[in-house]
Amino acid sequence: MICSHCAPSGGTTCRIAALAGFSAYSIGHNLGATAVTCAAVRYHVYSARGLQIVDVAKICFVTGLTFWLGNVAVLGLAIAYDPTIAATLDHLSPQFNRTMALGTLAGLLVYVAWVWQRPRTIGRVNWSITLPDGPSTLLQIGIGFLDLLCCALAMYLLLPVQPEIPFASFAVIFVGALLLGFISHAPGSIGVFDAAMLVALDQFDKAELLAGLLLYRLIYFIIPFAIALALLAGRAVWLARQRNLQPISDA
Repeated sequence: MICSHCAPSGGTTCRIAALAGFSAYSIGHNLGATAVTCAAVRYHVYSARGLQIVDVAKICFVTGLTFWLGNVAVLGLAIAYDPTIAATLDHLSPQFNRTMALGTLAGLLVYVAWVWQRPRTIGRVNWSITLPDGPSTLLQIGIGFLDLLCCALAMYLLLPVQPEIPFASFAVIFVGALLLGFISHAPGSIGVFDAAMLVALDQFDKAELLAGLLLYRLIYFIIPFAIALALLAGRAVWLARQRNLQPISDA
């Protein structure tokens, strides 16, 4: 069955879209320079189904928009709830942090209202993309929010038992550290994410916290990376076999 939401250029199935999304996310976040590596993986998968570079670029834009909308929602809500915890990362006053959080959430609401009124297209004639409408944007925010929530919850469960820290406060630190690692373009955010977590969560025993970070890296980075490589390798073998089985037409 063809899914129009997964295929801006017809012919791409939900199965292929799922493979491209999982592989790009897993490999891109491990190799660093995520915007480039994710796009390269998606193009590798989608080009076999006839999609062009422009089509893949549009898919990357929409998926990237989902990621950032989710980040804005999580950070905005968490910092507005507990603005003092953000100071461990940005060293700004709680009042300023809360003001920025509320302003960010207001901007997010304005964006949702803007796309809700009518279809919005950005770009030029040769390269233009219609933004998801209001309901689809809310779905994007929900997906991005749930993705980050699950990631944060996984790391939260790996924290030392003592001392206790509220999940909302931890979410601010986690998402902030995650974004710092993302912006650094370091492979697997290695060093940047871990250092930010160790500095911001200085109330925990460093050895126990580091053990939790290593387990999180195994669960979130290494295992998905290995699965993605295996899936792409298996697909490459299957495609090569399909090409070899095709009959050669007479000239």
